[in-house]
Amino acid sequence: MDILNLYNKTLTESRNPIIYEKYIDDNLNNKILIFLIFLSKIFNKIKKTDDNYQKFFDYIFNRIETDLRELGYGDMSVNKKMKVIVTKFYSILIDFKNYQKISEEEKYDILRKYFTDIRKIEDLSVYIIDYLSIDNV
Repeated sequence: MDILNLYNKTLTESRNPIIYEKYIDDNLNNKILIFLIFLSKIFNKIKKTDDNYQKFFDYIFNRIETDLRELGYGDMSVNKKMKVIVTKFYSILIDFKNYQKISEEEKYDILRKYFTDIRKIEDLSVYIIDYLSIDNV
């Protein structure tokens, strides 16, 4: 597993302008959430006992922490944000593990749990299903 390549590919895919033009507002919180949702696809495919799981996890969250610091957040703020981000990620891992198999209303409830500013919930749900369905990991 090429961790850097996988990270960059997921980051690029999660920054698709269509997501922010059509479905949700373009802000840091939404970008992180979409990135985490896209990451959940990878982590839900890797077995937790696989060495790559922990290496990839550490790499991802170290990069997020570094990026927050580069944006100008201080130590205390970064620590608080990282705690929230990691907690949300574990929640996302659970919520999106079987996302394609649940009812439409359940999908919408999950999306509403994370995004307060969805413009086209049905379309966003389809976009996420399509992404999760592609076997590019």
